[in-house]
Amino acid sequence: MSDTMHSPPPQKAIVALAESDLGSGLTALRWRLRGLVMDGVCLVVLDVTEIDQIDSTLLAALLDTHRVCRQRGGGVVIRHASRKMTDVLRRTGLDRVFEVEAA
Repeated sequence: MSDTMHSPPPQKAIVALAESDLGSGLTALRWRLRGLVMDGVCLVVLDVTEIDQIDSTLLAALLDTHRVCRQRGGGVVIRHASRKMTDVLRRTGLDRVFEVEAA
């Protein structure tokens, strides 16, 4: 029997988004989110303080991340959402999918 101690997988990750993560940087962000859930994260907190808008490509990445996290009892939190972003999430009904914390 081995005496090796195994640490539990991380339960929560906080990801701060910047404008550079959008557009061409979105592919890297998708891989970053995928890596987090593959490492066992079940709650992803996305700090969007530095971005003003949310587009369909980013929403698709977040929905994919949310689906995996939800299966583990967690989800995705969008923290510091601007009024514009909160309105988009409300109009699309995604405010019922993600936990949204306004700025």
